[in-house]
Amino acid sequence: MTTLDHYGITATLPSGWEGRIFKRVPDPVPVGSEVGAANERTNAIVHIANFPLPADVDDYGGKAVEAMTNVHLLVVLAEFGPASAGTALFAKQGFPKLTSDDFSPATLQRGIDGQGATQHFFSIGDRPFCLYVVLGSQSRRLRTVPVINDVLAGITIT
Repeated sequence: MTTLDHYGITATLPSGWEGRIFKRVPDPVPVGSEVGAANERTNAIVHIANFPLPADVDDYGGKAVEAMTNVHLLVVLAEFGPASAGTALFAKQGFPKLTSDDFSPATLQRGIDGQGATQHFFSIGDRPFCLYVVLGSQSRRLRTVPVINDVLAGITIT
């Protein structure tokens, strides 16, 4: 088992899974801009997968979902800024317990034949998050959703 620990997020990964916790590097501030680099904030992003993740995966899994086969699973956890804390969208506290009914091909950011996805917004304390999960096979979701819930049970946020 591998354990990742950054930015107040700890993820214990099952054997054979890989992941990363990171923050995007802020874009350079244009010369003469009124917004200083110190004012820009990036938030934590977590990618966890049971397949090799490309180095340049987009925040919500772009460039990884295209490489998925029907046995692959991708978990994305994206933190939102403190201004989102306490809003209606992030009112639910704690990780959602996923069911097979949560997944749909219509939830995919970009439709890929056979895949399914789910997206949930929630908070842990005063930290707002979006959970986005992609299944390589929508038809295998009865078998794979318990695996995803086990992965989510291995994540703690402080």
